[in-house]
Amino acid sequence: MAMLKNTFSWSFSAAADFEECRRRRYWSKYGMWGGWDRNADAETKTAYRLNKMTNRWGIMGVATENTIMRVLRQHQADHPVSAEEAYETVARPFLIRCWKESRDKAWKQNPKQFCCLHGHYYQTMDDEKAAIGAIREQVINCTQNFIELVLPRLGNITFEQEMKIQTPDMGGDPENITWNGVKMYVIPDYAYRIGNQMHIHDWKAGKIKESHRDQLAGYALWAEVKYNVPIDDIFLYVEYLNEGQVLPFQLTMDEFDEQKARIEASVAEMSEYLVDFDRKKNEPLPKEEWELAADPDSCRMCKFYELCKPELEA
Repeated sequence: MAMLKNTFSWSFSAAADFEECRRRRYWSKYGMWGGWDRNADAETKTAYRLNKMTNRWGIMGVATENTIMRVLRQHQADHPVSAEEAYETVARPFLIRCWKESRDKAWKQNPKQFCCLHGHYYQTMDDEKAAIGAIREQVINCTQNFIELVLPRLGNITFEQEMKIQTPDMGGDPENITWNGVKMYVIPDYAYRIGNQMHIHDWKAGKIKESHRDQLAGYALWAEVKYNVPIDDIFLYVEYLNEGQVLPFQLTMDEFDEQKARIEASVAEMSEYLVDFDRKKNEPLPKEEWELAADPDSCRMCKFYELCKPELEA
């Protein structure tokens, strides 16, 4: 079996982590590498295990996405379901499994296979019953808003019009492109063609953020590079399901060029933390040169808090 190579890559989430905390990016990209190997050192194994951690908002987002896709597929099959039915069929079993695996510490056997929630691991979840109830309420609300507000706009889209998108749960390498020699992970939630036009939707189960527009600009680059769609034919939608709102927009050529420039600047800044700035070798500078977050209070919410705690306390 060929040895896996840690290839330099960029993504919107990686760039956001890097901006907030250089050390977090180090742990998630370099410090954890090889931690699946039984012969790896203790720190590397811990970084690998913690990198698989999620939180209750993370599983809530996944549950929402899976549930609304169930609604869409049933609609396409002419077998509509209610928000409650979709929740009971898809979200509830998933959430119960994640919660039980985390609470029972099944991740000790295999952190890649079993769920580990930040609140359980770091013992910061005060009222589990209230947390579970809040997740259920939000998933159902998002699903109901999808049925009432989004589905009427997508109801006539056929399965054949949809773009095939490789997601992490499918196994193998997730959806990506190569742009300016850099591998970029770009995973839209839902995309389809209408004639020459490409329409790209991103489901958001949480709060409205200005940065979401930048994220969708990355999806526009995916459409341009992978499918050769001109920017004038790319239509973007941020679907705020919990709020029942949608942000539809197109990018002008100037805005698109500005977004590309931001990505280039982000790639260049990440490259400064590599030995000799060499992205081909992709060898990181020593851990200590990857700065901790400017706001130490934010560290307690980070999955890698355990690894940085001694340094923070010192």
